[in-house]
Amino acid sequence: MEIDATVAATAYDVVDRYIAAINAGDGEAVQDSLNFPHFRIGSRGNVIYYADASADHLGNFRNRTSADGWHRSVVDDMQAIFTIPTKAHVSVNFRRLRADGSEIGSYHSLYIITEIDGHWGLQGGSGTGS
Repeated sequence: MEIDATVAATAYDVVDRYIAAINAGDGEAVQDSLNFPHFRIGSRGNVIYYADASADHLGNFRNRTSADGWHRSVVDDMQAIFTIPTKAHVSVNFRRLRADGSEIGSYHSLYIITEIDGHWGLQGGSGTGS
C-alpha cells in the first residue's frame, strides 16, 4: 500500500503536538492532540480507555511515569506505515528521560491518528511503555 505523504505529514504533526504538550505539562494541549474515544494498550496488555475528553489524560500519564522520575520524552523516529484519507498508523520510537538527561528507557508505540469532524488527533496507541 502506498503512503499518502500529506496524510503522513499531518499524522506526524499530531505526534509532535502530543509529545510537546506532554513535555510542557499542558493538559489542555494534550487533550486537543487526542481524538475520542481514546485508548492505550500497555506492554502487559493493560487497556486504558477514555470515552471522552473529561478525564485528566496528562495527570494519568504522570501517575504512570512519576515513579521512574520521568521529565520529558524525545521522539527518535516515526514512520507512517498505513494511510487512508482519514487515518494513519504511525510507528514511533521514543525515549523517556529524567530531568538530568539520563535515560529511563527506549520505547516503541504504534499510534493511530484519525480525522474526526475535521480534527486530526491521536485516537489510540499500543506500545512497550506503561
